[in-house]
Amino acid sequence: MSKNMSVVNIDTMNEDNRKKLEEQSFEEAVLALTEKLELANSLLKTILETTHDFLVFGLDREYRYLSFNNRHKAMAKEQWGADITIGTRILDIIDNSEERENLKAFFDRVLAGEQFSSIEEYVGENESVVVGKNHWAPIKKSNGEIIGIVCFIQDVTENKNFIKDMLNEKNSLDQDMESLSFYDQLTGVYNRRFYEKELERMDNNQYYPLSIIFMNINGMSKVNNEYGHAVGDILMRKAVQVLKYGVRGDDVVARYEGDEFVVLMPRTEGAKVERALERFKKNMDEVKVQSIKLSVSFGFYTKYDEIDNIEDVIKTAQRQLERQKSIDYI
Repeated sequence: MSKNMSVVNIDTMNEDNRKKLEEQSFEEAVLALTEKLELANSLLKTILETTHDFLVFGLDREYRYLSFNNRHKAMAKEQWGADITIGTRILDIIDNSEERENLKAFFDRVLAGEQFSSIEEYVGENESVVVGKNHWAPIKKSNGEIIGIVCFIQDVTENKNFIKDMLNEKNSLDQDMESLSFYDQLTGVYNRRFYEKELERMDNNQYYPLSIIFMNINGMSKVNNEYGHAVGDILMRKAVQVLKYGVRGDDVVARYEGDEFVVLMPRTEGAKVERALERFKKNMDEVKVQSIKLSVSFGFYTKYDEIDNIEDVIKTAQRQLERQKSIDYI
């Protein structure tokens, strides 16, 4: 055998040995990774099933189940009549349209990046009503990308302090029980019920001149259709945040209906309202969500004394809004 042939054989043997070692190392790495994944899955399953005080479930961005514990599985069977499995789309198993839309609203808030708690009612055994405190949070990758939802539902039916906890979370200020029903859940400002109570209270000489402003967020249907309701909700909250932080302490900001909001400004004449609207518009011109620029329209009118009918004042303000919308948004 020549010297060159010996070198080739030795090199070939070394290469074969190197490949065998690499294959062996790869197999060992795969085995080690598999064992770690099995351990992680076992640990997760143990945590889910030993969390006796909670119903737990996780969803992906398409509202399909990623995981759930046995308590949630039993609840889904009892409440929705469904035998859920990993991959089941939760919105497909809920027949009640109102319940389905309410849950989807929560899901979309989480997928938009919010982490929050809510109080919900569920039908328990023997048609009993169970009060659940839902803890919602997004599931994120290491780079911050949101890939799903996790929800822990705590049974607080027998907890006498849950109303107090709910009050503390709703507002850091002291509130009574009735005030909980005065907030718009999506935007955090007052709702129409509260606005109507405040309008009745302020329709009084001590609050005149009383100015009423209506604001409409233009093109929300288009935004929701093209970008999704989660993006539309963010845009709405940003607009309302500008409005809320731009008013005085005595002013009342409320969601009137849909994309329309109302502001009560006691002891404020028309000239001051116009200056306030200029300030609102300037600040809102800077608001963007993704590539979407915020578009809003305003209309207002002022009641100066008791001989003015408050309903006529409201209708005039709304007519002003409609005229302005036709100019601002086509």
